[in-house]
Amino acid sequence: MDFLKQIILLLISPLTISVLLILMSYAFKRANYLNTGKKILLMGVLMLMVCSQPWVANVLLYPLEYNSKRYHSSDLTRSDAIFVPACYYQTQYDLPEVSRWHECSIQRLIQAKIFSDELKIPIIVTGGSFLADKDVKYSEKAKQFLETLGVTPDKVISIPEGTDSLSEVEALKTRFGHMTLVTVTSATHQYRLAQILKNADINSEIFQVDFQSSGELNPFLSLPSILALERTRRAIYEYLAIVKYHVLEK
Repeated sequence: MDFLKQIILLLISPLTISVLLILMSYAFKRANYLNTGKKILLMGVLMLMVCSQPWVANVLLYPLEYNSKRYHSSDLTRSDAIFVPACYYQTQYDLPEVSRWHECSIQRLIQAKIFSDELKIPIIVTGGSFLADKDVKYSEKAKQFLETLGVTPDKVISIPEGTDSLSEVEALKTRFGHMTLVTVTSATHQYRLAQILKNADINSEIFQVDFQSSGELNPFLSLPSILALERTRRAIYEYLAIVKYHVLEK
C-alpha cells in the first residue's frame, strides 16, 4: 500500500506530468509528427509554468483550507477531549528525535498541547503500524512526544490502531464515539476528515493547522516556485482522496 501511494504521488505531480509530456513531444518529433510534437511540448511547458505559480496553488488549496476558520480556543464549544490523527514519524536513519517528526505532526501535537493546557481536557492520539519500521506505533511515539512537552501521562490517551484516516476514526469510535471532540488536523485534510467523523456519528469541531497557502485569491505573478509545484500536487492528491472516499468508502 505504501509503495502504491508513492507511485500515485509521483504520477499526479505536475512536474512529473510536464516531464512526461516533454518526453512525448520529443518522441513524436522523432517520428516526424512535428506539429503534434510541438503541441504536446507547449502543453508540458505551460503546465510547468502555470502549476509553479504560488497563486495557482493558493486557488487550488483555498476550498480545502478555508472552508471553515477556527484559530483560537474561544472559537470552540465545550468538548470532552482533543483528537489528533496521525501524520508521519521517520523511523529510519540516524537522526535526532525532533528531526524524525514531520512538520504536520509537530504542528498538530503542539496545538493539541496548547488546547489541553487551556481547556483542561485530555488528548487522544491515534495511529498504528504504518511507518517504515512496522514495530513502531505512531500513537505511542506521539504520546511520548507530548509528555516531553510537559503533558502529564494521564492526559494523553494512545490508540495504537489505524493506518489511514478512515481506520483511525473507526478505532476512535470504538472507544470514544460518545464524546464531543476537538479535532486538530492539517488544513488540507480538514474537509475529508470532517466528512469521515460526521459519517461515523462522532461529534467534533475541526481546528486546522499546517496551512499550505496564504489564502490570497487576488491574481499575482511571481517567479516559478518548486514549493508551489509541491503544494499543487498536494491539492490534487487531496481532491482525489475526497473523490475516492465518497465513491468507494463512504
